[in-house]
Amino acid sequence: MTDNGAGLTAPQIETRILEFLERHLLGPDVTIQRDDDLLSGELLDSIGAIRLAAFLEKEFGIDMQSTGFVVENFQSVAVLAAYVLRAANPADRGSEESQA
Repeated sequence: MTDNGAGLTAPQIETRILEFLERHLLGPDVTIQRDDDLLSGELLDSIGAIRLAAFLEKEFGIDMQSTGFVVENFQSVAVLAAYVLRAANPADRGSEESQA
């Protein structure tokens, strides 16, 4: 694990996810933006999603297998970063929900 997601900002998390995708899953000729749909095109297949989930667990110290490994969390890099923030800071999510 490089760093826990706690204390990181969404842009920092997005940068790490984008770097992983570009280096390990997409290849040198593929560019991706934070809001690109990862699942509808040819960007991420099922094996890629598993590899990405394993990276997120290791990199940010979260557990995706319990509730996070769902299609909705893999829609884009921005959505993944938001999930990592919630998963790494469950106390913050509870305080946000109680304020609503």
